Amino acid sequence: MKKFVSMMFAATLVLAVACGKGKEAESKEEGEDDQAPQTASAPSTAGSSAPAATAAPAAVSADAATVAGSVKFEGAAAKMAAIQMGADPYCQSQHQTPVADEEVVVGSAGELANVFVYIKNPPAGNYPAPSTPVTLDQKGCRYYPHVNGIQVGQKLAIKNDDATLHNVHAMPTVNSQFNEGQPVQGMVAEKSFDKAETTPFKIKCDVHGWMKSYMAVMPHPFYAVSAPDGKFTIANLPPGTYTLVAWHEKYGQQEQSITVAPKESKAVSFTFKG
Repeated sequence: MKKFVSMMFAATLVLAVACGKGKEAESKEEGEDDQAPQTASAPSTAGSSAPAATAAPAAVSADAATVAGSVKFEGAAAKMAAIQMGADPYCQSQHQTPVADEEVVVGSAGELANVFVYIKNPPAGNYPAPSTPVTLDQKGCRYYPHVNGIQVGQKLAIKNDDATLHNVHAMPTVNSQFNEGQPVQGMVAEKSFDKAETTPFKIKCDVHGWMKSYMAVMPHPFYAVSAPDGKFTIANLPPGTYTLVAWHEKYGQQEQSITVAPKESKAVSFTFKG
């Protein structure tokens, strides 16, 4: 009896070993190689709706310079007439005293505001549109700001803060024009421009003829608008030689060549004459 049990145990052991070797052989027949290096296969992108990769923005150079400029007016500045808003009682009610047209805004020391200044020949690089929108506000039946810039593809938020109808009529020459009414206070229209247009174009209100603003569409971020004190700043400019342009809606356009050294704060001035 003991001999019979021993023979049965031996047979079972042989059968188990044979089955194990059979599974190992089957596994190797399927192409698995225990000694081969294992690499992860790339996921399939066929039919994928994933967006294409977006190019990274150009890095700000550690040697970047700053253009710190000022704009002056020399001579007798044109006197701006008071805006007559009586045609819309709401507009008139928003101002305790009459307001003047902003075509020419000159300070007591000749500081000239609302001059659009930009680099004409920007450094090579990729300049994606900022995620923060530019705002054009309608308040007191006037546009704020009077002059501004926006990058290609950047969102433009046009707000109506007034309890009266406005009609926003943008008049670019390179980009598509639009003409859109905003009859309700608090309305916001969102627009964008897909082509560069460095000479500012007019935006007007077809309801209130005195309302006007100017906007340029830039392919890069190297631009600014002079403040009421005549000052402007263009930052993060790589060292090099550039053509700097200053544009004013009444007094025209000027250019000058500038060279900025690494980390330099370059003082630049423009003078417009009446």
